[in-house]
Amino acid sequence: MSQSFRPVKKIWNMHSSCFVEPEELIALLHDLAARVGTASEEHEYGENKAVWLEDGNKVLDYMEADERFNAASFKDSMEEQGIVIKKDELTTLIDNMRSLAKQWRNSIGQHGELVFYIDAC
Repeated sequence: MSQSFRPVKKIWNMHSSCFVEPEELIALLHDLAARVGTASEEHEYGENKAVWLEDGNKVLDYMEADERFNAASFKDSMEEQGIVIKKDELTTLIDNMRSLAKQWRNSIGQHGELVFYIDAC
């Protein structure tokens, strides 16, 4: 089964392939939220998981424009958390997320939240 994820606002938005294991992606999303100073929560829906980010605009602004949104920075941070991830896979994921960030703005909820659903593998 393929791995993909997408933010949701009552309709499915453009998905991205995960390029990494779901647990690694979830850790990256929580790390991303911490970097921009917003809350994040993880929920399960059957076989799928969702990561809720309180301030979606901050998260997407960081993805689109901040130079620290790069594989080297996240690889170091994730390794500090005990998560080993391949840099080339992380680079592909981050580049893909950056390219989709503008489109994902359509998924910001009424209260500014952004939710990513991670499909079951």
